[in-house]
Amino acid sequence: MAITATIQGGAVQLTGNPVYIECSGGSAPVNSSEYKIMLKVISQDGKLPGAPFIDAITPDASGEAIFDISGYVDQPFPVVFQWPVNGAINALPTQAFNIQVQVGERYIDSNDLLQETWGATSEVFQMLKGGLSPRQVATMNDAGFTFYAKYVQAGKFLTARPSGDIVHPLQPVKLWFMPDGNNLSTLAMRAYYDDGTDVLKTTAVFLNTDYLYEFNVNPVTMGHTLEPTGKRMTSFNVWLEYSGSLVSETRNFQIDWTPCERPVFLMFANTFGGVDDVYLSGYIQDKFTTRGNISYRPPQVTDTVYTPTLLQLNKTGLNRWSINSGWKSITQIQYLRDLLVAKQAWYLYTNITQSTTSIIPITDITADEVLVNRKDDTYSIQIDFSEAHESKHSFDNRSF
Repeated sequence: MAITATIQGGAVQLTGNPVYIECSGGSAPVNSSEYKIMLKVISQDGKLPGAPFIDAITPDASGEAIFDISGYVDQPFPVVFQWPVNGAINALPTQAFNIQVQVGERYIDSNDLLQETWGATSEVFQMLKGGLSPRQVATMNDAGFTFYAKYVQAGKFLTARPSGDIVHPLQPVKLWFMPDGNNLSTLAMRAYYDDGTDVLKTTAVFLNTDYLYEFNVNPVTMGHTLEPTGKRMTSFNVWLEYSGSLVSETRNFQIDWTPCERPVFLMFANTFGGVDDVYLSGYIQDKFTTRGNISYRPPQVTDTVYTPTLLQLNKTGLNRWSINSGWKSITQIQYLRDLLVAKQAWYLYTNITQSTTSIIPITDITADEVLVNRKDDTYSIQIDFSEAHESKHSFDNRSF
C-alpha cells in the first residue's frame, strides 16, 4: 500500500476549525470494486473520548482524498484555570491532547471478499479546544499562515486581549502559552513606576510541548510591590526568554488605579484554548428570575381559607446579573466579543465585605447590540449574564 497522509495546518491546531488530512496514492486493485481510502483518528494520550474513529472516502481520479477530522476532535472539553492563584506558573498537561492518524484502504476483491489493510501511523500533532472565525481563517489562508505558524511558532500568547490592556490592581491577570520546543526558559516581568523607575523580576520555567502554560501575571505573583513607599506602579511588561533571546512576544498592561467600589472579574474560555480575565468597573445589579408550572384544583367541600385552588407544581429560581463595563478603549470593547461567544465562563463573586471570593459558572452572556458608538464617543456596554445553575432552593449567603 502506497498511500501517504499529509497533516495540513501544522503540529498544533484548534478543534473548532477544519483539520484537514490529505491522503494520496490511492489506487484500486484490478477487478476490485467499492474502493475507498480509510483514515483512523487515534487518541495517542487517551484524552479524546470514543477514539479511535474510522472514516472512509472514495478517492478522486488522481487517487487523493481529503478528510476533515474536526467533527471527531471538537468535543465538549472541561476547561480549567487556577483559582485562587498559586504562584506565577501553572503547567497544564490535560488541556492539549495528542492525535495521530493512520491511513488504510478498503475494497471488494475479485472474489467478492472485503479486504482492508492499514499503513503507517503519523507523527503526533496536538489539538487545543478553540477556533478562529471563518473570516480570520480565510485571511490567514490568503497570507499563507496557519494557526500553528502565526501563533505557536511566532511565540504569541494565546489570547485576543489587546496590547496595553487596562487591568485592575487586584485582577487575576492571566496569559496562556503553547511552546514550540522544550527548553528551560525565563518568565520575565518589568514593572514601571510613576517616579520613572522600573524593576525587573524573573522566574525559571521549563517549557514542554506537551503542556499548555497558564501564567498568572498580576505583578504581585512575580514578587513586585504595587505601591512601594512614595510611588505607585503604572504599567508592566511580560515576556518569555531563553538565553537572552525572546521566546514569546512582549505583552504590556496598564494599571487602572481609578477607585472602584466593587470591581467585577469574569473569566471565560477564549478562542485559543486558554481562559481570559475581564475587568468590569461599572455598577452591577443583582437580579433573580423565577419560573414554574401552575395547576388548577377544583374546590372541595373540606376546603378552608388556607386551601388554594391554584397549585404550584414546580418552581425554580435563576440568579442573573447586569453590569456596565465602565469605560473601555475601542480595542478592549472589540475584545469583549470573545467573551460574548464563550461557551464556558465564570463570575468571581465576592461577598458583601469583599473578603472572600466564590467561583460561579455563568451562561447566557449578552450585551448591547451597539458595541462602539464612534459618533458620540461612547465606549462602554451593558453586559448581562446568568448563573449556570437553576434550582428549586435558595442559596444561604450568610454561609459564604
